[in-house]
Amino acid sequence: MALAPIIPPLAALLAWIPISLFFFYRFPPRIAVLLNFVGGWALLPTASFAPSESVSPFPYWIMGVCLPTKYFVTKATITGLAGILGVLLIDWRGLRRFRPTLWDLPIFVWCAAPFFSGLANAAPHHGALWEGVRGTAYLVLAWGVPYLLGRVYFGDNESLTLAAKAFVIAGLCYVPISLVELFTGPRFYAFLYGFQPYRWLGAERYLGYRPIGFLEDGNQLGIWMAVATLCAAGLWKQGRISRVLGFPTGWAAVVLFCTTIICQSVGSIICVIGLLPLVLVTSLTFRRGVVIVCALFVLCFAGLRLANVISLRHLVESDEAARATASFFVRIGRQSFGWRLAQDERHVRAALAKPLLGSGQWDWWRNGEGRPWGLWLLTFGMYGGVGLIALEGMQFLPAIGAVWLPAEPDNPGDAGALPEPSTASRNTGLRLGLAAAILLAAIDKLLNGDMIMPLVLVIGGLSLWKAESSTGKPASLWNYPVPTERVISCSQSEPHDAGPPL
Repeated sequence: MALAPIIPPLAALLAWIPISLFFFYRFPPRIAVLLNFVGGWALLPTASFAPSESVSPFPYWIMGVCLPTKYFVTKATITGLAGILGVLLIDWRGLRRFRPTLWDLPIFVWCAAPFFSGLANAAPHHGALWEGVRGTAYLVLAWGVPYLLGRVYFGDNESLTLAAKAFVIAGLCYVPISLVELFTGPRFYAFLYGFQPYRWLGAERYLGYRPIGFLEDGNQLGIWMAVATLCAAGLWKQGRISRVLGFPTGWAAVVLFCTTIICQSVGSIICVIGLLPLVLVTSLTFRRGVVIVCALFVLCFAGLRLANVISLRHLVESDEAARATASFFVRIGRQSFGWRLAQDERHVRAALAKPLLGSGQWDWWRNGEGRPWGLWLLTFGMYGGVGLIALEGMQFLPAIGAVWLPAEPDNPGDAGALPEPSTASRNTGLRLGLAAAILLAAIDKLLNGDMIMPLVLVIGGLSLWKAESSTGKPASLWNYPVPTERVISCSQSEPHDAGPPL
């Protein structure tokens, strides 16, 4: 039985717009942008979901809000709308700093994919063109706006340090929530906002319960804490921020790593352990190898699954060792990995019916059993290979650039001057922490259908750095016209009137 909410979800989502506008009025733009996106994602309800326990104990049709579905008003679109309104009202001149480059092509293609898919399916499906326009509007708000603001406000090391610090603060604020729900079960969301679709799905674990907080599900909270861990490790490696919320940066990383384990999401634990060396190991060859392996793993995984080269069901049925392994995971209660792969496998044939631009329908899987679970396959079914390539390119290009291109100095100075080795090394540590967070999200979406949307700010910021560096220009907002409003510094000697430091 669904609990009566203290705050109706739709009211909370709509109320965020004036709250966010106050942030833009009260704080410098970078701080306001982070409060809007990171704070909004941490606190807002996902959407105004209708309770469905009477229909099905497992509402498989409810998907992550990173993709367009029947719900248009979600925390992804509300934070995007509030962000662009705040910038237009307070710092509209800042948008003139945006200069499109070839590295922005993936985000343009990604946002336009629903429209072109709607055009391609307009003849056989009534209303497909309208769905395409609606889908494009959704992706522009959910993905395009944070990417644009990331390009405008988070393209230099100082602002990226501020963004990383915001993720660490958000993670630390979620530590007590995670500890409480570890013993009580996922209750905060239901208590404040009412119905949560995946509240009890997989909640019982070896140690108590898997927490959710105010996020979409327990898996996303595990990724949230893992992202905060990687950002804290990057800040510690950079060495410019000694404390966050009073915690020494290194100890903050340890606390966040331990909380990631407490969240008991196996995928996030494996990913954070595998990606921490990317941040901490100084060997350039090793770092490049990790990024290449991650990119190839994602591409090969998607390629092999679409080709259906390896059928999980056939393997379990025909091979005794595979059958014994599957039985073992069932006995210990860890059968979700195989279940997710099997769900995707059931829908590959339907997704391949329109491989170029997809069906344009969010519920293209509706005639099958359940629905696909990986974001990559959901994207392929909706927007085909064009949409999937754009999505993967948007994530991997900034991560690859963070490893292959030299870091900028703290003080750009002469455009032709080379950065000091120690400064470049520190900045590389920060950028690799953020790149590792993006890679973690890219790997996670192979088995999960959601995305932590504030990370798109970082994707946009790292894309700016790559674009500017590749042309030989110093990649820093210092070289753009400085707006008239206050500019926040993330060093330890911030002026008192620059707003409260994160």
